[in-house]
Amino acid sequence: MPKKILQITHKPAYPAIDGGCLEMAKMTQFYLNHSEFDLSIFTLCTYKHPWSMNAFAEAGISEDKIEAVKVNTKPTIWAGIKALFTGKSFNLSRFHSPKVTRKLAEILQQNEFDVIQFESIFSAQLWEIAKTNSNAELILNAPNIEHELWEQYTKAAKGVKKPIFKFLTKKLKSEEIKIWKEMDAIFCITPEVEQSIVSFVPIQTKVLPFFVENTNLNFVDKNKKELSFFHIGAMDWKPNKEGVTWFIHQIWNDLSCSSPLHLAGKGMGKTLFLSKKVKEHGFVSDAKSFMQEHDVMVVPLLNGSGMRIKIIEAMSLGKCVISTAIGAEGIASTPNKNIIIANTTDEFKRAILELNSNPDIANKIGQNAKLLIDEKYSASALEKEILPFINSILNLEK
Repeated sequence: MPKKILQITHKPAYPAIDGGCLEMAKMTQFYLNHSEFDLSIFTLCTYKHPWSMNAFAEAGISEDKIEAVKVNTKPTIWAGIKALFTGKSFNLSRFHSPKVTRKLAEILQQNEFDVIQFESIFSAQLWEIAKTNSNAELILNAPNIEHELWEQYTKAAKGVKKPIFKFLTKKLKSEEIKIWKEMDAIFCITPEVEQSIVSFVPIQTKVLPFFVENTNLNFVDKNKKELSFFHIGAMDWKPNKEGVTWFIHQIWNDLSCSSPLHLAGKGMGKTLFLSKKVKEHGFVSDAKSFMQEHDVMVVPLLNGSGMRIKIIEAMSLGKCVISTAIGAEGIASTPNKNIIIANTTDEFKRAILELNSNPDIANKIGQNAKLLIDEKYSASALEKEILPFINSILNLEK
């Protein structure tokens, strides 16, 4: 009999419009593609990520296997005051409501599950409802360490923001560690995430990076006079917007490239950066096609935690990537072989100028990047990693 899995997400995995959605969809598709599992989904829907049954249906998921609840995650002064007096983390409390807990309790009382998998701590804060109403094993899929990201925000904050961020980070860290302690096992997207978790909690973990399907390649045209540089990422995620803003104003605007920097991603609007040297595409429905149209991806991330899924996707397409060390975290890459690491304005400028002068370098790094993805991050490797881990949690024979 198939093992029943309940996947709980803090936003719909479909449409997969950002890295977080792609990470959740990876797990959804894995369970759907294996007959030994029977998957159900409970998802929250937000103003940034509204519900679309059509998107789930296109992914092959039937309506009877999904429950969706709308939750208001917009930050408000009242919500902040309420979190302050209840001692709860404001960051997490925005994804919590009586309606959510009632619906989850109802689902668990009417169904028996073998595993409840939480996608991120925003959904895993519902662990108490799960334990009260189910005997299932609890697994957290951890795409990052949320409090570490906020520690970075706090360090960079100035003025009145600094003590506020410090307070928010302290509350978030306390609840994040508590959530880890309540889990039976944790999937970690990178070794760095795993190391952080086990330093606080002795728990069964498994590093499970993002995996991609093999795709057609589109290498740089050797006769090209100048490369096309691009970035794709959600601009409503603070680290992306900060990093790209820094890159444009401190690096790109100082270069004499005749081709514009191509930017794509949700949350951009129409005139986010107001630069003649930048072409803003806004949200693109087909991220891979957008990547294939250009040559070199820049990832100027200054803060972050976890794995940048868009880098994995770009490398799988044979694209040369220039990234900060923070952006490349968790990827088993080798600088100047299958990726270029640049952490300063001068390092970014030198890398861009060198690639424009020598397109063959971009081609070679892109080819090596593709080989790395095929070896370590291909979808075919996912089954070898996840099945033994799930079986061990459920005490099944491999």
